[in-house]
Amino acid sequence: MGALRQLEYISEQEYHDGEEISLVKHEWLDGAVYAMAGGTYNHSTLCSKVAAAADRALRGRPCKARNSEQRVKIESNGQETYPDAVIFCPPSRFVGKGDSTLCTPKVIFEVLSDSTQRYDRTGKFNLYKTIETFEEYVLIEQDRIWVDHFRRNSDGDWLHRSYISRSDTLSLESVGIQISLDDIYDELDVPEPLLHLEIGPDA
Repeated sequence: MGALRQLEYISEQEYHDGEEISLVKHEWLDGAVYAMAGGTYNHSTLCSKVAAAADRALRGRPCKARNSEQRVKIESNGQETYPDAVIFCPPSRFVGKGDSTLCTPKVIFEVLSDSTQRYDRTGKFNLYKTIETFEEYVLIEQDRIWVDHFRRNSDGDWLHRSYISRSDTLSLESVGIQISLDDIYDELDVPEPLLHLEIGPDA
């Protein structure tokens, strides 16, 4: 997710009308409009790669993947936002002119940036959790090979796993697909993390 800059207060309908002609995407919450700043080369590359990889994996299946042009509404507080990629499945529900805004995401992807990663990991995640259809959350770091995956289990608890190698495969159980991290980080020369094993003096 890119950084946000608050603009004027407008109605939801005015927001929808403005987004149709605006060259810059905005998020909306209770009348407050926030301009989304442009991302880095790595950010835009990862957004494109993960959306394309999800789309390929879903070919021939009922669920669909969309890129960062797909707006999502969080109905618990009315916020409208643009995830970096999203997967939704039938029966899906849209609102707004031309069914422009998705209300039923199943998997949401966010590419992290320094200015927004705390919000993406905490406040925004908590808002996404209020969406009944939302089952999996994928956070992608842009300066190293690191993907955090959160999945809601049958008890409503969120399970977490990190993927840290190009050879790892991200499994999205709610939609029955797998995505290779090598496909996500293709074209980017970013390192895998260095993990240090601490050994006690008596080992």
